[in-house]
Amino acid sequence: MFTITKRSGKEEAFQKDKILNSMRNAGVAQETAEGVAGSIGYHDGITTSEVRNRVIGGIKNREPQAAKQYESHPRKPHMT
Repeated sequence: MFTITKRSGKEEAFQKDKILNSMRNAGVAQETAEGVAGSIGYHDGITTSEVRNRVIGGIKNREPQAAKQYESHPRKPHMT
């Protein structure tokens, strides 16, 4: 397992389920969400911004309209 770097700079264990839930909450089809989450090319210390950008790119390749929904889907507020 590897870590992900949050906007606050805090590192935590990567949880693929969070990405899947985020995509599903934004209306992305289950099959698309699983395909995108499995193809991101994660690495230790990847930032949440990098993950988000890769997710958006992956969704755009499969469901362009869903990518717009994901981009406009509200993110959790930055906590310090």
